[in-house]
Amino acid sequence: MKTRTAAILTLLLALALSSSGSAQTAPANPAQLAAITERGRRLEAYDQAAWHGTDAARAIAGPDRAGLKYFIARRTPTGWDVDFGDLRADGTAFLTVLEATSADGLHFTAQRFTPARADTGFLVTAANAIAVTEGSFRPIAQRRYNTAVLPNDDGTAYVYFYPAQTVSEIFPLGGDERYKVSADGKTILEDHRMHQIILDVAQSAPVGTTAVAGWHTDIFSNVPEDTDVFHVLARTPPTPDYVGAQGQMYKIAIDGTITYQGAAKQ
Repeated sequence: MKTRTAAILTLLLALALSSSGSAQTAPANPAQLAAITERGRRLEAYDQAAWHGTDAARAIAGPDRAGLKYFIARRTPTGWDVDFGDLRADGTAFLTVLEATSADGLHFTAQRFTPARADTGFLVTAANAIAVTEGSFRPIAQRRYNTAVLPNDDGTAYVYFYPAQTVSEIFPLGGDERYKVSADGKTILEDHRMHQIILDVAQSAPVGTTAVAGWHTDIFSNVPEDTDVFHVLARTPPTPDYVGAQGQMYKIAIDGTITYQGAAKQ
């Protein structure tokens, strides 16, 4: 049998299907798309830092995990810190037991603090934000989820819950939620479900073919989601994605840049 050599477009099953008769909505403007790209890039950088920072911390943690309730990544002027600890009983400080630091977000060095270091500022906000949103988040599947907290310029923060990658060749997409919380981390200001179901994407193609892009649909918004960008950036080998969103079609390039492709054909 002759082997096909032409590249193919890998069609991913839709994350959620919209009615073919649903009304088309206006496409996103370039500023909106740039903002989604920026959040997706920040989320992917946070995820990488949390992953590698956790590996470094585990190497020195030992069997005693007391006081290690939260882990929080944060970008610093010199790179990344990932802090492991818990809120003090009165909620006024974050007690850091372990900290992993890195200049590039990939190679971390960890240290232990005895006694725990009392931190204020973003670590307190982030721990409170995780605590308040954990009580609201309802996972759609019994599986492990990652959490990320990204600060905003106005003092608020976004908290993301998204399925963790547990198999190297499988990249989960969907079943995720984003919260916006107050500057003290104690009040949920917005709650946005990004995708309804989880699609475990195997980044492979049939023998003799090459996957050049993926495709899926979003139904909760007329624009791609932050985690759509994250998924493209995190996936290996890198391939772009096409996203159908309420009658509009977008392309997410391998660097996370989103371009409008026109109205989706029904």
